[in-house]
Amino acid sequence: MLARRILFLMLTWPALGWSQFGLNLKYINGQSRQLDDYRLSQDGVHLAVEYGFRLKQKRVEFHPAIGYRRTFYNENQDPFADGAEHGYMDALDVDFNTDIYPFDFGGDCDCPTWSKEGELLKKGLFLEVSPGASVQGLTRTFYYSDPGPADVPVNSTHLIWKLSLGIGLDIGISETFTLTPIFSWTMLSDAEWQALDEYGADGTLEDQSYLAGGLRMVYKPDPRRHRRRY
Repeated sequence: MLARRILFLMLTWPALGWSQFGLNLKYINGQSRQLDDYRLSQDGVHLAVEYGFRLKQKRVEFHPAIGYRRTFYNENQDPFADGAEHGYMDALDVDFNTDIYPFDFGGDCDCPTWSKEGELLKKGLFLEVSPGASVQGLTRTFYYSDPGPADVPVNSTHLIWKLSLGIGLDIGISETFTLTPIFSWTMLSDAEWQALDEYGADGTLEDQSYLAGGLRMVYKPDPRRHRRRY
């Protein structure tokens, strides 16, 4: 039901008169001590597609996104080796990215790029707040049990709520394309996972968060419409 509503909104937003499309690729660095203790993979990548629109009179832009997130994991590693990981996570994310331009909040730059005469920091620097939700899975590939290693893999899935805080800078590379480096911190809600702890018992993951850094590439189909030069 949530996915259908998001799709409906994406199809109707062009009526607002301003739109853009983006691709967002991030490297994520996990910050959970629990997952480190249980030797579960945390670092990975997040790839998302975005549809953008903005307020008409204020520099507030919205980039709702649907993406896929997965942590790195070596399927062929020896679980008894030093530093071996015993599981990984993957997720389908829906995020409502909201970008606020504090140095040009009252501006009406109706464009994802601007001419070379524009001031980069004034026009391009923004703060991002991103509430969202995630259908997240956890896969355990190894854990100890008594008297020996348990049967694996063990998979569990939950709906997780998310909140990200970030900062970015729009860099206009042409009349139709904008390149945006973004850095963020994401917190995820608690959930009880099957076979979470070191010995395979169920447990609550309470401290999951991750840092992320990456690039957003934005394309605006019609740069001549509502364009203002600086």
